Amino acid sequence: MMNPELFIIELLSSKEKILAYDKETRQKNLLAIIGYLIGTSGLFFGLATLVYRAFPWRLWSITSNYILEGLYYFSLAVGIICLVVLLGLLVKNVFGGLLMHHSYNRWLEKNAGKTLKVQQVYQENGYYYLADKSKVPKIRLAQTDCLALTTTMDGATIIIGRKPQFPGIGSNQLFILNGEPAALPQTFSKAHSFNQRAVLLLAGLLFVAMAGISYYEVTSYYQTFYGTDAVETTYSFSSQEVLDAGGLLTQQGPTPDYQISQTNQLELVTDSDELYMTTDNGTNWSFIPLKPEWLRFGSYLLTSGEIPMGYWMDKTYDISPDFSWFIYSQNAEAVEFLSSKDNGQTWQKSLVTENDGPWIRYRKASFFPNGSGVLVYSTASPEVSSEGLEIYFTSDFGQTWNRSNGTTISQPVQNVSFVNPTLGFVSTREQLYYTNNSGSSFKEAVVTIPEGYQTGGLDLFQSPNEVIQVSTNLLETRFYLLKMEGIDQGKMFACRYQSSDNGETWQLAEQLSQVELTD
Repeated sequence: MMNPELFIIELLSSKEKILAYDKETRQKNLLAIIGYLIGTSGLFFGLATLVYRAFPWRLWSITSNYILEGLYYFSLAVGIICLVVLLGLLVKNVFGGLLMHHSYNRWLEKNAGKTLKVQQVYQENGYYYLADKSKVPKIRLAQTDCLALTTTMDGATIIIGRKPQFPGIGSNQLFILNGEPAALPQTFSKAHSFNQRAVLLLAGLLFVAMAGISYYEVTSYYQTFYGTDAVETTYSFSSQEVLDAGGLLTQQGPTPDYQISQTNQLELVTDSDELYMTTDNGTNWSFIPLKPEWLRFGSYLLTSGEIPMGYWMDKTYDISPDFSWFIYSQNAEAVEFLSSKDNGQTWQKSLVTENDGPWIRYRKASFFPNGSGVLVYSTASPEVSSEGLEIYFTSDFGQTWNRSNGTTISQPVQNVSFVNPTLGFVSTREQLYYTNNSGSSFKEAVVTIPEGYQTGGLDLFQSPNEVIQVSTNLLETRFYLLKMEGIDQGKMFACRYQSSDNGETWQLAEQLSQVELTD
């Protein structure tokens, strides 16, 4: 076995050959890394984003859309990890060459030990196979890539070759060849073709990143929609649960005996935690056989925060002498509908769905003069940031409900408005979608934002605003836009928008009043 000092002396005269060979290796590495960077960006970011944007409206299952979004974020995570690794290899490749030119002797000292550990060289089918003292081949070098550097005093040849790290990327490998190599005595494991440590490190980074993304998604979801990391929301109501034969609450406390300014009003009596309604400014009150928490099932939040007790989401109930109704869940699982057509003297309930209650956040119902109506709700999953949207229709004032379809909205739902049972609109903070087939499919509407305005800050289309039909071919609503210039810069304004093509495109008609954050 050659002495390390003697080995270094033998290679001092081959400096120019080694540096030229190293330069060629690093140029090949550079081209391969650039190719990987382009391919990674195109595949994990470009193609993944294209598929994610193009497919949601072609998938009618909420679960399928959740899976698609999960795969999209997984693709982004893989892409980021690959880019970090490739950029690290790029930096190492460039600076490694510079260091080698400035510290050639140190490079020789570092590689002398590695070279002298090679105690056996085999050959087969145009490859050299290098083995340590165990005689097991662990490194494969293509003979066409190898370069003879010098011949030692005892007749051995010192050779430099390219050791593969990844496909197209390699490092320099020195070894000493004494005569004709023996034939390969055993099959060379493909696991030794590339750097095992690098592969394991990449897999470990991927696992850590995915664990971090999963943790972040779960915690941020609950912090955003539940205001806490806890999965379950608890209530502290004290009303007695005495149910009648139909499973509805019976009155325990006294009926209110005061007047109010509103003609139609839902009232929470805090002493008994009971709900009452009036349709004549408080002259007469009717007991509502629901507990307050039944109306607040699932996640009772807007994106601005939790709705305080005593306040209610718009269009989750309605009160009138001829038709009063409520969306509720008695067991936090089934979604039910309660209605009265005789000013609260008698009540009828119907089932909307049996098992979506725990995940519901946004909910709303709208009715039309002929007794038809639409009930919508969004379902949120801890694993993803988007929300599922479920749509149910009735033709008999809510006595029976039929599911239309489900889809996924990429951001939390802010408002839903149906002009009629066929034409409806769904908004997020900055996007508006429409359906003209009763929710079977949705498309994104084009909202023209004039110069000097932008979306953001508040909901683009905030409840209780509705899309209304002002004439045969003209729709109208209010969008909230942020003023970006002039004396009103930074202020939010309600803007009247109109559409003459059934909601496909929207144009500004006029700026209306300023919107305060408390509106």
